[in-house]
Amino acid sequence: MVRAARCTAFFLALLVLSGCRIAGIVTDANGIDLAGVTVALSGNASLTAVTDSQGQFLFDTSGMKSGTYVITPSLTGARFLPSNRVVRLAPLSNSDGNDFIALSEKVLEEAWPMHPIDSRFRGANALMPGDVNKDGCIDYVTNYEFSQRYVIALHPGAAGKVRQPWPTVVVKEPKPPFVGQGIDPEHAALGDFDGDGNLDVAGAQGYSERTWWEGSEPGVRIIWGPPAHAIFDPSAWIDAGRIPATIDRGHFIYVTPFDVNGDGATDIVSGGRIHAGNQHKGGVIWIEAPADSEDRRDLSQWQIHDIDPDQYDAHGLLLTDVDQDGDMDIVLANADFDTPESEEKVLWYENVGTGSPAQKDPWPIHVIYQGSEFYAKPQVVAADLNGDGRNDLLVQTEQDIYYFKKTGLNPVTWERIVIRKDPVGQWLARTLKVADLNHDGKLDIFGMLFHKEGTLPGYKAAAFWMEYTGAEPRADNWTTHVIKWGSGRTMVVPVFGEKWDQADVIDVDGDGDLDIVANCEEWWEDGWGIAPFWDLQVSQACVAVVWFENRINEAPYAFAEKDGLCVMEAEHYTALDGTWVKRANYAGYTGDGYVQDFNAIHPSRSWNDSDGLRYALDLQGGTYAVWLRRWVPEKWGWFLAFLGGSNSNSVWIGIDGMPLVEAFDGEACGFDAWTWIRAYDRITLSPGTHVVYLRVCEGGYAVDKIIWSADPAFAPSGAGPDETPLGR
Repeated sequence: MVRAARCTAFFLALLVLSGCRIAGIVTDANGIDLAGVTVALSGNASLTAVTDSQGQFLFDTSGMKSGTYVITPSLTGARFLPSNRVVRLAPLSNSDGNDFIALSEKVLEEAWPMHPIDSRFRGANALMPGDVNKDGCIDYVTNYEFSQRYVIALHPGAAGKVRQPWPTVVVKEPKPPFVGQGIDPEHAALGDFDGDGNLDVAGAQGYSERTWWEGSEPGVRIIWGPPAHAIFDPSAWIDAGRIPATIDRGHFIYVTPFDVNGDGATDIVSGGRIHAGNQHKGGVIWIEAPADSEDRRDLSQWQIHDIDPDQYDAHGLLLTDVDQDGDMDIVLANADFDTPESEEKVLWYENVGTGSPAQKDPWPIHVIYQGSEFYAKPQVVAADLNGDGRNDLLVQTEQDIYYFKKTGLNPVTWERIVIRKDPVGQWLARTLKVADLNHDGKLDIFGMLFHKEGTLPGYKAAAFWMEYTGAEPRADNWTTHVIKWGSGRTMVVPVFGEKWDQADVIDVDGDGDLDIVANCEEWWEDGWGIAPFWDLQVSQACVAVVWFENRINEAPYAFAEKDGLCVMEAEHYTALDGTWVKRANYAGYTGDGYVQDFNAIHPSRSWNDSDGLRYALDLQGGTYAVWLRRWVPEKWGWFLAFLGGSNSNSVWIGIDGMPLVEAFDGEACGFDAWTWIRAYDRITLSPGTHVVYLRVCEGGYAVDKIIWSADPAFAPSGAGPDETPLGR
């Protein structure tokens, strides 16, 4: 496959200081440094530079005026690192003068805070919604494949603390002695399967020979749910086991509730891949619930009907009325590990009519597109993207968004429009949603990426959204905005890394705009993770289920000096790269959480290795001391990274683009506790707005609060003073 990138220009508002230099990097679309590329700087002055053997270029801006400049590589297919929206112009360590980092101002608009919902277990492998406690707020069920659990996270409610971890209940988990009790949970969904008015859990389970790691109980499991008042009692959730007709009938990887035949009982639509033990294809099926509610808890009466018994893989089954005849059809992109490349397709199954006896026979298959460019389990989304009254379909490849524009209904016809993704989004991908994220009355595209051989580079957008200009979406009128940057290499074994799976678009915090709830499968604290699910010594802490707060139409966080103090909650940044993660696992934090260098394999990193977090603050000017409330974990990460304790007690702090001397802290004290550390004795700053930088140094370091104090005798204690936001 040929991978191309487009040549991109960057408009930068630069404050040019006497004797300063601007340095940058040019790479190809795959991140390979390009040597010998001529780079032009134009605006109030015109300069050129040529990249060296490492792809770096340098402009000496002596005598230049402040203003807006355009920086452009003169090589077709070249771009800047890390993207066309964040230009990383790194200062050189051996240069003199007033070097600085120049960033496009666009990034200040694009920081979506990532709030943890549940982060206790490994292998978050599903995210399906439902109002479990009937409070009008959406809750979520997640199965944790490598911790062998089904867990429900409950929205805290309209008056609850949604930016802190949500209340949860584990509805199914291994019991002592654990060994041999793994169930290989691949997916889960909520539905009222017995008709009692309470939501139950359906789980898709698979087969594995690695029972110590994944378990092995292939089939579809049902867990009966209790009334709302008892949902937090794990014993009130009744494990009914697997539906007998599904046992060993394939390796099940997806379930979704739907009353297929219209008899008032909630059936299950399910898909699977090949059962490695008996070679049975999971195919696409629907599992019919007994019409009589009195019989529904007798799982032996649930019957399987094949929709497509020959399908190799079926994940992300989409229920939508494709032909707009009043019943729900099923759309599938079948690429996965078991699907031969010659069989990879986007297709739909035609519902022959609700309640028709023919529903129990295989459904007619219509192929929309066939090609081998998809990666495992691509998700198809249905939406009327162009507003013509017909639902279109979209799916993501590594390089593109395929927009299947519906052009006719009888028969259903399509026009494939290829939307080339911005280079920041050109990576392995699965997750895709469509919604109006910026409230402009037009539908936008939301996408997520996942690691390739353990790496999701920092110059790739782990989460992004795209909006189009003009009256109608075309192939060439889309602009991409970054929600979250990639975290780089986070795990030792390359089969694991930052891997985003499913997402739900919903107004989580009730502020009138749409947020994103998502699950990440394979990014956990210890960096290794190859250990039995029943080993209680293994750290289970993960980036698992989170939500991204939409702040597109809100002012960035900013802080002001009041009574000699400027106090910043560390989670209220204006911009961040992928090296920091908001967490809430260490008790005693202030605000809604803290930020942590959630990387378990890098012993240490330099100032120039990341862009880090940025904070905007307005100071009255003078001399300040800097205090950090930090947590250094005694134990952290993979043991050969030698992290934890004194090897995790350093961080980089900077102001206005430059580091404040050497990496800060190094105090061999206060481990596994929130501790106030004085960063620097005295720093003199001019009145006005400044940008504070927090960059990772040693993995595991966590920061809860930062204080700038004009009083040299000030020393915080306990939780410290409240933050001082600008304008309050």
